[in-house]
Amino acid sequence: MQVITASISLPVSLEAAFRVISDLNTLLRLSPFFTLTRFESSQTGTPQPGARYSVTLEYYATRLIETHRIAVDMFEPDSAMSFSIEEGAFRGIRFAIERSDAGIRLMQTLLLEAADETVMAGSQKELQLWLRSIGEYIKLAAGTSIPSRLAARFMDKVWLKLTLSERNIAVIITRISALELALLLILVLVWRMFG
Repeated sequence: MQVITASISLPVSLEAAFRVISDLNTLLRLSPFFTLTRFESSQTGTPQPGARYSVTLEYYATRLIETHRIAVDMFEPDSAMSFSIEEGAFRGIRFAIERSDAGIRLMQTLLLEAADETVMAGSQKELQLWLRSIGEYIKLAAGTSIPSRLAARFMDKVWLKLTLSERNIAVIITRISALELALLLILVLVWRMFG
């Protein structure tokens, strides 16, 4: 078994971060590498050791679809949470939170079956991007301003329910629309100055 870790510091409370990491559904939807297409849980509410999940993931790069059975191994409120994966290359995911001067330090650990250096390097990069995505979501969810709450609600109700392909298309369309608006404004300014 091989271990890959990444960490990030966030200016949020320990409780706000733990609310997010104790929600496996949201954690999986925040991955930039696969889309969660099905999520079934053996319980509702706060996960406890022994809670079981069945998830179906569609990997973005390969279009491979896999179903995994996941169980909660460890649950320490406001401290750590660990999930074991019964099949596949990834065998476990662990999150730990520590208090720091500026808020918290969030650590994510992946357990992998024996893999070569290329797979390990790719997995390390994926883990860092996934943790960054989780960190940004935690900051948004911990926000108390009206824009933060609206953005978090949009993420939960719309954005995280889209597939990765749909998200990419939405980003492209938004960029094109912003470019069109900028060009239109430039044309109006030129028209007013020289027309």
